Amino acid sequence: MHFVTLWFNFPMSDQVKPEWHAEHLIASYDVDPNCVARLPVFCRFMQEAAYFHAEHLGVGHSQLSPSGISWVLARMRIEIGRLPKWGESIRLRTWPSNRDRLFYHRDFEITDGDGKLLLLASTAWFVIDIRKRQRIIPDWWETANFPVGAKVFRSKLERLKSYGCEGGEPMAVNYGDLDQNGHVNNVRYMEWILNSLPREFHQSNRLQSIEVNYLAEAVYGHQVSICASEPEPLVFDHAIRADGADLFRARSVWKPV
Repeated sequence: MHFVTLWFNFPMSDQVKPEWHAEHLIASYDVDPNCVARLPVFCRFMQEAAYFHAEHLGVGHSQLSPSGISWVLARMRIEIGRLPKWGESIRLRTWPSNRDRLFYHRDFEITDGDGKLLLLASTAWFVIDIRKRQRIIPDWWETANFPVGAKVFRSKLERLKSYGCEGGEPMAVNYGDLDQNGHVNNVRYMEWILNSLPREFHQSNRLQSIEVNYLAEAVYGHQVSICASEPEPLVFDHAIRADGADLFRARSVWKPV
């Protein structure tokens, strides 16, 4: 992958918040037929919290977009203790947790109204030139003095291996799948792979953990196929493909209800 350096000056607040906090109420449209919140709901909550904290730190959408650049989610791991039900309140906190040559890392903790842990998540992000659709290294990548907190997982977010599987019937990417960068929103990928598992499976099993890689973008009109294999009981390898290439890979681990 080609790298370029983009020089960009950004403001920093005198009162920098090392963490960002948010509260949400689980609504009727957030839950499944068992009245339990769907995992993609929390992916949306996390994405919004990351957006607002980046804005606060001076490297958010409103600061980067005038220069034609944007954050892109590359990797994510989520460990689930319990998913809340309709009407419950949840509390989210997020913070930058590391930086390396390729990624800025951001971690999350979500608890219920009593402060009991619901899930932990770790994410890895990079910056792209929106017009050229290529990764860049901004000038503040090495020098930004962002507050960095502890990582929620000891292990690194790794690149998942490709595997052989047969996809279902291709489906077209439509307008409702796109985000502000003009490609399929990262939460939509998660919805696609979870929806590819049958209803009976969801009724008898509960998701424990999931690790994902976002490898390439899907855009309007792409024909994508979704496939999954089960290398061991209740462990699935997922892929979303277009034109013979993997756009997305994931591994999910489940347990009986």
